[in-house]
Amino acid sequence: MAPMPPAYVPEPGSLAMARRLRSLLAADVPVACGVYIGLTEPGESSARHAEVTYARARHLVNRAVHLLPHFNTNPPPVLRVLGAASWGREDALNGTMSDFPADLTTELWRQVAELVRCPSALSTEERSHGSDLLLRLGYVDAAAELLSMRGSDAATHVFRTEIAAEELAVLRRRRHDPAVLEAQVLASMRQQAHPAPIQLIMGNFVVVSHGRRGIDTPAMHEAAELARKAVRELDCDPFSLHLATQKFYRATSFIPFLAGDVAKTLRLLEQAEAHQLAAKSEAKTELELLAWIDHAFPLYETIAKTHARSGNVDEAVTATEHLVELSPNDQRTWAARGQALLRAGRFEEALNAYQAAVPLGGLPVARATYHLGWLHGQLGNQAEENECYRTSQMIDPTVPAVNNMLEHANPGKLSA
Repeated sequence: MAPMPPAYVPEPGSLAMARRLRSLLAADVPVACGVYIGLTEPGESSARHAEVTYARARHLVNRAVHLLPHFNTNPPPVLRVLGAASWGREDALNGTMSDFPADLTTELWRQVAELVRCPSALSTEERSHGSDLLLRLGYVDAAAELLSMRGSDAATHVFRTEIAAEELAVLRRRRHDPAVLEAQVLASMRQQAHPAPIQLIMGNFVVVSHGRRGIDTPAMHEAAELARKAVRELDCDPFSLHLATQKFYRATSFIPFLAGDVAKTLRLLEQAEAHQLAAKSEAKTELELLAWIDHAFPLYETIAKTHARSGNVDEAVTATEHLVELSPNDQRTWAARGQALLRAGRFEEALNAYQAAVPLGGLPVARATYHLGWLHGQLGNQAEENECYRTSQMIDPTVPAVNNMLEHANPGKLSA
């Protein structure tokens, strides 16, 4: 295994986030895509998930959400805040859609803001799609309000079948003990009052939430069995069926992974990939192709990370090639590819991968330039090494690994 840099882990908490935002406001590394900052039309520098966000907004204002297929990626709500900060716009960090700075908004943004102000004028399906859009734009409270979830608590919430998936999405983004929400979701599943698609979404959530926390419990296995039952009961078109089944196999691959069974984990991911590939031939419209990409990206990201953690470095690199094809303007693409190439000891290629992230702008440039600094150090380029570390620290001063690298290179001269 090739040598690896110290882990890039920003300090947690609200105080660290405040420091991060202050630095980002002054760093002059603007995000290249403006979808999350005013709903500007996607361009050549937009990630696929930004295209999905824009499509949701466009179909909502056209009152055509029934034409939208099921998408998969849930971008973090903080993207709007971080994007606005990268543009040096402190006046765009808080507030509501309606009081977003006028010079940053598009007509589409204003139309969405007007629509969501009147939930009673929207159908249940429109409110569901509207809440998803508001979450993507970082307005969690407004999304909750649109679903009549003011004051809802993870421990006591009763899921309404017609909007259960959207309610779960809102609750996931509120601060709470994840185990509490997992227990409430599983309790709702046990009643089996929801149709198969909702049962599957809930089961996948419980399994993945456990998996990300690294906790294997009877509840995780129970949720997986209920999700398996839901897959068998799905009644939908072949395109949707293949994508739903893919998500089930990807979610349940966490179970053998936590048990240390790499072979079974990879077999489940192979089954997931087979359904993903089968779905592509069933895609009939540009929206369905976009939905296919939106499901494919996290699958290949999972495959890459699983191979990397299992020591299969060449397979990890191959999986990241799919990410480059699927969404070349996604910061996650280059983070995953850079890590895979680092583990494979292919430093020159890793240098190119991290460099590709820099023009996309925003906070992720801090992570990319940290790794560029380390790579330049390994390649003997001391001047470039120091410059990259300083750039990384200028954007985000809350990462101990960056500060330690600078202190080591310049004893007693650490930047403020």
